[in-house]
Amino acid sequence: MEEVTRADDATRFAFRDDRSRGARLAWQARIFGAYFVQFLKMRLAYRVDFIIDTLAVLFSLIIQLAVLSVMFSKVRALDGWTYPQVLFIYGFSLVPLGLFNLISVNLYGFADEYLIGGRFDRVLLRPVGSLAQVIFESFNVSGLSEIALGLAIMAGAGVKLGAHFGVTDLLALLFLAPGAALVYLGVFLGITTVSFWFEDKMGLAPPVYNLIRFSRYPITIYSLPVRFFLTFVLPFAWVAFYPAAWFVGGEKFGKVALLTPLVGVLVFGGAALLWRRGVRNYVSTGS
Repeated sequence: MEEVTRADDATRFAFRDDRSRGARLAWQARIFGAYFVQFLKMRLAYRVDFIIDTLAVLFSLIIQLAVLSVMFSKVRALDGWTYPQVLFIYGFSLVPLGLFNLISVNLYGFADEYLIGGRFDRVLLRPVGSLAQVIFESFNVSGLSEIALGLAIMAGAGVKLGAHFGVTDLLALLFLAPGAALVYLGVFLGITTVSFWFEDKMGLAPPVYNLIRFSRYPITIYSLPVRFFLTFVLPFAWVAFYPAAWFVGGEKFGKVALLTPLVGVLVFGGAALLWRRGVRNYVSTGS
């Protein structure tokens, strides 16, 4: 009888513990939501700057889109891929990129602002995960412009293709785009984490970021070594081509596209583990 009572007590304790973890996650989510609302209020307080930044991002993307249009005015297809198909892949690439840019602003200046400047000491004193704090402490609202433009381009390309996207395709987009954004986040988080061991003032991130442009075209147009590199080494093929192939790549690439969230979890998970090791290696500046 006593053993049964102890078992019941243990079960109740485990239930309360699970519930407390859920409550803790909800509490942290509210904190990060408050971060975003506060940041948005601050940005909208200077509306002219906000509008100028948004227009600058849109102008840059429109220029890239114009270059793509000029290129296809000279050729009818690119290794069998038509202009509407390539346009759709380009539009899709902007959605996970916008999701990533929305929350990645602190990764680029992490070494200077957090490690050298001593802000990371404050982060470690709070009862919230250090990685979540760094990611959600500031935002880049221009990411919303990239998402909106990407969806608009996808819709326009879909019309050109005569495609009829249904509920399944909408669910696939909600499934694939965040998975692709995790690939972005994992790659650049890994680069950021190197700063715990080697001081890197924006040294690695810009050239790697420039390689994103290669992912906006069908990977089949590249040589085999480049395909391998973009698929398994620096996996930017998973941020645009492979997931977008669900919609425009036919059955050949459709099944591969479903692996995108798994790749995102693996890349981000590996970077998160490296982050934890970096935090353990961190030595305070004393400032």
